[in-house]
Amino acid sequence: MRQLNMKERDDLEHLVDIAGVGTLLSAIGEICFEKAEHIAANYQDRTTAKVWRIVGTRLTNFANKLDL
Repeated sequence: MRQLNMKERDDLEHLVDIAGVGTLLSAIGEICFEKAEHIAANYQDRTTAKVWRIVGTRLTNFANKLDL
């Protein structure tokens, strides 16, 4: 896994500041679901799509539990 550079970290911190961690995790979860659908529809790769759906579900569930 690559590390974020300083610009990327600053951008991410800015998003956390304006939206909050829970909102960002929820948005990333939605993106994971969209990636799963794209992979399933365009590549017929059910295994990879399933992984993206699992990650999306976990992020969304965790985001819903946060009280920030």
